[in-house]
Amino acid sequence: MRPLLLLALLAGCAGPQGARCGPSQAVVENASSQPIEQLYLSPEGGPDSAADLLGQSPPLPTPGSMPVTLEGRGPYRLRLVWVTGRASELGNIDGCRTRRITIRDGILQAG
Repeated sequence: MRPLLLLALLAGCAGPQGARCGPSQAVVENASSQPIEQLYLSPEGGPDSAADLLGQSPPLPTPGSMPVTLEGRGPYRLRLVWVTGRASELGNIDGCRTRRITIRDGILQAG
């Protein structure tokens, strides 16, 4: 009986959609043909004043990857600028489920 109670309690930890989740790690992978010069991650609908995750670092090469921290459920928006000056955005990133964000020419994917 106790193992069943424990399983029921653990199932409750998954919680409904509104449940909170703690900080989690994800990997941003540059699989495009160009290095990335700037990378911003911010809560969607929030201020666009997020700091450049690359900061003073060299551009994120191709291929290349870097870890990012998602502080909670989100949703989050990722904005990037390639060394050519072209920019792209990906929204609706789930902070609790996303473990990899892949950047390709013409497509950005979170999963």
